Amino acid sequence: MKTIFLTGANKGLGLEFTRQYLEQGNRVIATCRNKGKASELMSLVTRYHGFLEIFHMDLADFDSIRKLGKLLSKRGIDLFINNAATNAGYITNSDQNVFGNLNPNIWTNVFSANCVAPLLLAEVLYPNILIGREKKMIFLTAKTASISDNFSGGFYINRSARTALNQSVKSLSIDLTEDKISVAVISPGWVATDSGGLGMVNEYKRPKAMIEPKESVSGMIKVIEQLSFERSGVFVDYKGKSISW
Repeated sequence: MKTIFLTGANKGLGLEFTRQYLEQGNRVIATCRNKGKASELMSLVTRYHGFLEIFHMDLADFDSIRKLGKLLSKRGIDLFINNAATNAGYITNSDQNVFGNLNPNIWTNVFSANCVAPLLLAEVLYPNILIGREKKMIFLTAKTASISDNFSGGFYINRSARTALNQSVKSLSIDLTEDKISVAVISPGWVATDSGGLGMVNEYKRPKAMIEPKESVSGMIKVIEQLSFERSGVFVDYKGKSISW
């Protein structure tokens, strides 16, 4: 049995991660911004009594990150997964995310939530990982972070924040070498969730995002399970395929 720490567990990929890890018999420490709006997640507390704990945390609030660190003090974490992020950087139809009219406030907020906060959280929970058994830290990213794969342009806000996250996590993988902590960034693919395109339809009224959360998460769990210390610092998709930086 492992102890998994997971952010953004109230919906989408985070909720699916929580379900699958609980089904495997693991303990899950989950976070969300608002328990009152996380009915599906809260229902799992009763179903998996004693195996699921839920804490408040908001990546946009650094104080909540530090407070969480104190609440989890001296508790071992085997696997750290940062799933939470803001999807504001995906606004492609907004005139605030196109060259010539970029919104600096949105850009700064996205950069803070999607790059700075995950690394601050990792720093805060670093002692917990050290006393865990598996010692793995996973950060969900996106293929749009790849510089060499950028042939379409656009996505300024999302691309820059995700690329910065990848660079930061790569540095982290090197800095944690002596601690034998395995680190990776994983792209879940274009998943049919609220933030991933569930409401975006084509002419057949079907979601453009064709990967279901269950498929993406089950794939990522396999990738995480197979991640060895020798491969720390990789950038891969939910099937384990390497993505160019």
